[in-house]
Amino acid sequence: MTKINIYKAGRIILPVLFFLVILINLSIGTVKIPISQIFNPENEQIKFLIWNVRFPRILMSLIAGSGLALVGNIYQTIMKNPLVDPYLIGTSSGAGFGAVLALYVAVSLNRTVSVNVFSFAFSLLASLLTIILAKRKRIIPITHLILSGVLISTIFSSATILLINLSRKTLTSAYVWLFGSLSGTTMNDLIIPAISVIVLFSIALIKNRELDAIALGEEEAKILGVEVEKIKWFFYLAGSFVISVIVSKTGIIGFVGLIIPHAARILTGSKHKYSLIGSVLLGGIFLSFSDTISRTIASPIEVPIGVVTSFIGAPLMFILLKKQK
Repeated sequence: MTKINIYKAGRIILPVLFFLVILINLSIGTVKIPISQIFNPENEQIKFLIWNVRFPRILMSLIAGSGLALVGNIYQTIMKNPLVDPYLIGTSSGAGFGAVLALYVAVSLNRTVSVNVFSFAFSLLASLLTIILAKRKRIIPITHLILSGVLISTIFSSATILLINLSRKTLTSAYVWLFGSLSGTTMNDLIIPAISVIVLFSIALIKNRELDAIALGEEEAKILGVEVEKIKWFFYLAGSFVISVIVSKTGIIGFVGLIIPHAARILTGSKHKYSLIGSVLLGGIFLSFSDTISRTIASPIEVPIGVVTSFIGAPLMFILLKKQK
């Protein structure tokens, strides 16, 4: 099968799978529901389970997976590094610290504290600190960005471990959150992540030619009239915001933003007008599939979704790297 035929097949199959995965995942769970009953449930309990429990969770998995893969694709392009993921600039470590800090404050002061708000704030703070630290005269050298990200991540990770050791009562809640979970998702939780991902996706599609030019090389892009530094600055900040929003709702979920862009390029081609769409569709499919495994493999116990994505993602990454060689 030629590459062109693979790309054509991928561009047809991925949208079909994206919607098919919704139907399948609505059916699968501790309580098995025939697909025929999804739109015509036999009683109110089944109806509630489908539309109030499973449906919001599936939508969150699709949105979060799409967002992580989208930002991963963009970051790999503007940083010219295929091993970059959305958490490179400290987003996950900042979010982890914010969540654990909220849990620590709640336990210590016996007050209700919003984990989502703390997580979002510190996630965004970590990203901004990384970018500011890496900046050199309005330019962000990639090496400086990576080193700054490692530094900020180390600081926040160390602070997270310190907080957990200061209060062992936060350990269980922190453990679940640090490895990701979509449990308890409501329709209200979807609004901000959905808007954020849709807006970034739309802008990235509009700028697909500029991203293609940057992928060829920054000097070539400048010759073609692309304002490279402006594009990079925008996508660094916009990507950080989107990841902060997602992580504040789902916890830290690894490998999606790292491996999915590679797989999307293999299936749809390297041009961004196709690979961005492929990343969004495949990211949603992958995370939704992983979430189904996380809630069913050890039922009624739920395995953290980040553990599942790591177990699936690590071998897939190895295969993709071997193929690229």
